[in-house]
Amino acid sequence: MVFPLHLVSAIFFFNLTTLLVPAQELSLNVIEKTRRACVEVIIKGQLRGGGAFVTDSRGKTYILTAAHLFHRPGDTCIIVTADDQSHFASLSAYDLGHDLALLEVDPTLNRYGSLRVAASIPAETKAVFNVGPALGRRQLFLPGTVAHAGIVYTDFSSSQDYLAHYFISGINPAFSSGGPWINRDGEIVGVQHGRLKGDEGAPSSGLSMVSPPATVRDLIEKNAIASTSGIGGFLWEIRTADRTFFDKLPDRGDGLVVNPVFKDRPLDRAGIKPHDLILRCDGVQLQRLSQLLAMIRAKPVGSAFRLEVLTPGSGGSREVILTTDAIEAGWR
Repeated sequence: MVFPLHLVSAIFFFNLTTLLVPAQELSLNVIEKTRRACVEVIIKGQLRGGGAFVTDSRGKTYILTAAHLFHRPGDTCIIVTADDQSHFASLSAYDLGHDLALLEVDPTLNRYGSLRVAASIPAETKAVFNVGPALGRRQLFLPGTVAHAGIVYTDFSSSQDYLAHYFISGINPAFSSGGPWINRDGEIVGVQHGRLKGDEGAPSSGLSMVSPPATVRDLIEKNAIASTSGIGGFLWEIRTADRTFFDKLPDRGDGLVVNPVFKDRPLDRAGIKPHDLILRCDGVQLQRLSQLLAMIRAKPVGSAFRLEVLTPGSGGSREVILTTDAIEAGWR
């Protein structure tokens, strides 16, 4: 079929325009509903971050936010809604392994609506948005894209252990923590925790650490303090070690360097010292941090693991038993 030139041009322009419409564009309905369901979190008079109203399967309303906004679990807080009304809230449940907190609020606040939780992590390069009081500017919609949809682990100072999350690439300024990341349907795909540090002198790499929606849903439905298996120290893949330290190691490319070790936590109780090298866990040779932490997190608190450990310069490895603790138990 032959089309007139002007019609061909119109069809081409329509298709090109369709392709050029920003993939991250949200409908006005989603924007209005999300803004109404999002809040500012104020603790001890200080803006700490954002949060959002969510509802469990029984119809109870909570605020979902990040646990690290709180100085200690006994803190109460004020939430400020989109209409500038202030309301009391308090911690009801939390999960430090994913930096999540659930706040108890007055049941009548269900009038602000709530956000649904998505079924799964969006596919990589999918458009998503962080909604919250970034830079103290009320509820901003900040665009991003999923950079890595798999679960990774990052050392987390608030728990002196590890945060399990996935990565979103996008703007992540101060006070964005606790704000929900949503998809184009307005569903929560995770909660903003923090930003991965960049090189020396750079405050951010442009990567946000975001909880997976499955853990968000789990906390909402259980409304109970989580029990996350912890090790009490930070680990580094040997390939990322400082050159001066690397030169002291045996001629090998495998293992995880331990530093630091926190007192009276599992690594310390197992006799592991800073700069020791963990070679194997339950006979599995270790190359990646995620290997060990996936094994640790797959078993309940109090599980024991056989670690093969090498102290540089000792001349040989040794076997130790690591028994995990609950990272939530140390938050007081």
